[in-house]
Amino acid sequence: MQEDPAILSLTDLATLVILTVAAFAHGALGFGFPLLATPLLALVMDLRMAILLTLIPTILINLVSIAHERHWREALRRFWPLPVSTMIGSLIGTQLLLSIDPQPFQILLALVLVAFLLLERRQGSGPERQVPHWALALLGLSMGLLAGLINIFAPVVVAFALYTRMNPVLMVATFNLSFITSKSGQVLGFASRDALDPAVLGLALVLLPAVLLALWIGIRVRRRHGGASYRNWLRGALWAIAALLIIEAW
Repeated sequence: MQEDPAILSLTDLATLVILTVAAFAHGALGFGFPLLATPLLALVMDLRMAILLTLIPTILINLVSIAHERHWREALRRFWPLPVSTMIGSLIGTQLLLSIDPQPFQILLALVLVAFLLLERRQGSGPERQVPHWALALLGLSMGLLAGLINIFAPVVVAFALYTRMNPVLMVATFNLSFITSKSGQVLGFASRDALDPAVLGLALVLLPAVLLALWIGIRVRRRHGGASYRNWLRGALWAIAALLIIEAW
């Protein structure tokens, strides 16, 4: 995953812009960092490098979210198969990503973005549906596979929430836990293949203060003005990114 030094400076600049924009969007909306950062990075670099660059910022962002979440213990007690199986699926997905040509996964990434955009406008209603543990485990495996392959499993989360009409508070806590465990599976997957590139991780660490500052600014904006207008902006950006990914892959 090493790059030509002549290109690296341009890649560094693009990475800084992408990560800070994604962090601001996450702060302004309460979600969206890997959803926006991964496809944008995949347009300017190898998908494996894009995923590796987002690992450290995503882990920290989700740890902050969990730290401010009061219901994570109840979520873990009721839905523990999800985060556990997500880690397993993520480990398997990362192994696949590192074993074969990642280029075709750009199409999968674009399709997942489209699925998210189509699903997230829908609303569920009615009483909450109970899901057995074996179904939660299968769901977690699918989420983990997507996390390992393309770093995004938001459409699965939205579809599950629509089907089960899950309590929003518990849903946020459960999937924040699953995001953390999926990152653990990715780290284990990269480490087992000796693919934790020190240069890429070093770049992520150097850019981390700017990412956290952008996140903080986004949170301040959301508290003052709400996030409705930014949600519309994110939808438009994701449609454009999905189209660019498909064009580039072809």
